[in-house]
Amino acid sequence: MNVAALCLGVLSFGDTSGYGIRRAVEEWFQHFGQASLGAIYPALAKLTARGAIEVIGAPDAPLEKRDFRITEIGRAELAAAAMATDGGETIRSPFLAGMFFAHLLEMDDVRRLMSERLAGLRGEQRRLRGLPADSMTEGQRFTIRYSLTVLAAAIDFLEHEGQAIVTSIDRSTRVRDQ
Repeated sequence: MNVAALCLGVLSFGDTSGYGIRRAVEEWFQHFGQASLGAIYPALAKLTARGAIEVIGAPDAPLEKRDFRITEIGRAELAAAAMATDGGETIRSPFLAGMFFAHLLEMDDVRRLMSERLAGLRGEQRRLRGLPADSMTEGQRFTIRYSLTVLAAAIDFLEHEGQAIVTSIDRSTRVRDQ
């Protein structure tokens, strides 16, 4: 989903400020979407211009303190964005890029990459487990359970296969250097 759809998604749960939207995207959607503060405010301006959201309260308040509300137009746009999604997933991973070229790295760097990735995966696992699932919709709970399953598989893979690849790279590096 694009930033505008993420903003609409947050507002579908209630009125909030641009800062509140950013915080919600970071807390709720981190496992499937991202939006920087620099992207949220232009998206909010465009959504307001086309009537998908409205400013409530003081319209002359500083941008970060303005509160927004989704309109029926916005709800229709959000539903259309959700319907337009497909079964694909996009994986962009600096970790995988580094590991692709692991043969060029020192073994300490390969081990560091593995260690950092495992720590990041475990941290995300803890964060997701800490979300208030009892107050979420079934769709929200599904995305959390799905993400936790993918994280568990990645952790298991790195704990087993990751160590095997480190050993293999180390062995091939020693053979090459002889």
